[in-house]
Amino acid sequence: MSDIQKANIEEILKDIPGAASEGAWDWGNPFPLAMSDCETILVLACGAGRDAFVAGKLAGPTCRVIGVEFNADLVKKANEIKEELGANNVEFKQGCWMTLDDLGIKSDSVDLVIANGAVSRVPSVQTQLNTIYRVLKFGGEFYMSDIFVDRRTPAEKKTDEMKELGLAGALYIEDYRRACSLAGWPTIRCICTAIYKKPQPAEVADWTYFVRTMRAYKIPGILEDLCEQYGQYATYQGGIEGAPDYYDLDDHHRFVKGEPLSVCGNSCAMVENTRVGKYFKIDGDQSVHGGPYPGCGNIPYSAEEVWE
Repeated sequence: MSDIQKANIEEILKDIPGAASEGAWDWGNPFPLAMSDCETILVLACGAGRDAFVAGKLAGPTCRVIGVEFNADLVKKANEIKEELGANNVEFKQGCWMTLDDLGIKSDSVDLVIANGAVSRVPSVQTQLNTIYRVLKFGGEFYMSDIFVDRRTPAEKKTDEMKELGLAGALYIEDYRRACSLAGWPTIRCICTAIYKKPQPAEVADWTYFVRTMRAYKIPGILEDLCEQYGQYATYQGGIEGAPDYYDLDDHHRFVKGEPLSVCGNSCAMVENTRVGKYFKIDGDQSVHGGPYPGCGNIPYSAEEVWE
């Protein structure tokens, strides 16, 4: 996230009542750039509305922001705060954010799904990811901040204390990656990672927890499970609010304004076939394949033995 975006969010939060944070987790800032280019944004596990109100401000009055929360009392409080703020572009629905059943949110209807601790709190991560993928439009984005851990958590360690701290459902990154692939995302990207430094229960004292912000795009038929090389270049032309000089796709792709960057087919698709496409110039297509992008292949492409 750019420093400008962080400053914007800090200013927005000053005008949002503290009560809006009730029931909401705080694993980061799940707010990507270019939200004003969205028509519909879905906020999962919104509690009393804090992240939905932030999203509504960042996206602007023409964008429809839908917050989903299971707890009816929190939804009631969110609606009261909505009236207080006059946030007419934000609405709240009470129901299950894992399935979105009976909430009237259609398939292929959402530009951006944002989640702050929502995925680690559901009984089935796979069901949650399947649902998110289903409701996103082509080119739509899932942007999330959540708690991850360096191994799988067995049932006996999911104690009440672990649940209160939000650690019981911590995501093992490899299982999360596999679940994303099954849902329809062959590749996902990490925006940032921070090591969780708060005191941990004794039963997991030697485990390492991470707070991660991740993004994934719904671009079926184009994204691949490896970074393949096609000789493409992408140039950020500027224009995205909060990114006057550069645009960060993830933790290892920074597009400096006006400077062509050699990218794999996946990275190219993530800036060409999404809402930020109008801010980029793309050179090359996928007509000529050059093998996996350097460093991205899982199978070695060299050998010491010679077959004769």
